[in-house]
Amino acid sequence: MNFEQLLTINDWQTHQRTVKYLQKTARPVIVIAASGMCTGGRIVSYLKALLEDKRTDILFVGYQGQGTIGRTIQKYGPRNGWVEIEDKRYTINAQVHTISGYCAHADQRDLVNFVKRMRHKPKEIRLVQRLAQNLLVTSIHSCLI
Repeated sequence: MNFEQLLTINDWQTHQRTVKYLQKTARPVIVIAASGMCTGGRIVSYLKALLEDKRTDILFVGYQGQGTIGRTIQKYGPRNGWVEIEDKRYTINAQVHTISGYCAHADQRDLVNFVKRMRHKPKEIRLVQRLAQNLLVTSIHSCLI
């Protein structure tokens, strides 16, 4: 995986400009956003802007609880249904996909073992977690050298 074109968005203003840009240009992009089951945070802006665009694909890799926006999208997306986000109805024209077996709550041992089992070790790993501890970074790094 090549991270040369990776853009990390750290503030709300840049996030809003990015969402508008993506909606306007329809450029291909992969957005990695913490879902929180799509109930809050930056993912909501992306969904509102791109959910009705048939060129959009949404990939769920984490659990989406009953009664959440994420679960509604999972359930009704394949049927061209709709979802209500912030008191507005959005038709789900995006393609919706789910990969089970991934969990955002792996502990340090699970993450280190995941890296150890890789046949082809990556040149770089990025931890997308503000609370990533130095010990975890050190442990994963030792698996790569």
